[in-house]
Amino acid sequence: MVFKIEKPENVKQIAAQDDPGVLQKNLSLLCEKAKQAGAIDAAVVDSDQIVFSPAIIENIKSDDRYPSIHWPLTYPKDDIKEAILASQYGIFFRISSVPGMPDYGGGPVDDIDHRNIYIRLYNIVTMIESACFYMGYHLAMGLAAGNCRSVFCSDEKRCWPILKGRPCIHPNKGRPSMEAAGIDSRAMARSVNWNFPENEKIPLLTGLIMVT
Repeated sequence: MVFKIEKPENVKQIAAQDDPGVLQKNLSLLCEKAKQAGAIDAAVVDSDQIVFSPAIIENIKSDDRYPSIHWPLTYPKDDIKEAILASQYGIFFRISSVPGMPDYGGGPVDDIDHRNIYIRLYNIVTMIESACFYMGYHLAMGLAAGNCRSVFCSDEKRCWPILKGRPCIHPNKGRPSMEAAGIDSRAMARSVNWNFPENEKIPLLTGLIMVT
């Protein structure tokens, strides 16, 4: 699957004052963009609808067989929860999985078809994050699903940014996931009334882009 980013339709400066009407219009537009890119559901969420779970954090910490800079998520100088809650609104979306697709956790994702599904999700997150930037929301931040190393660097012996002085070899693709940030995507999906199988073995593939 080719990972591409669309060119912006237009570029806007950061507004001196927020216009609630323009913001809501842009949020709706971003939801539509996500659906056009392949999301089966997309919703605008308030920051107070984001559900954090300490249990999810503990599960991620115990799933350390395929570590990366974003799995488990340890930013010694930054608080990811604080950064997420600094925004008031976000775009929450999901894409469909396929029958028999397991929950890979931290990975690796050996099945190429399954990996392409994850790539599609990362592509949508990057596209929406980029669209936010060009709309003037320069602090937009996107979260995907799973472990970016298992999606983009499955052939690498390690995640290179873990080593001091080594950059990410996929800086425009790799990013933290919702679960690595401790977010309960299933609880959020229920809060926006999405219909999905309550079978924990079937992955709920979601992305979240905090806009403003």
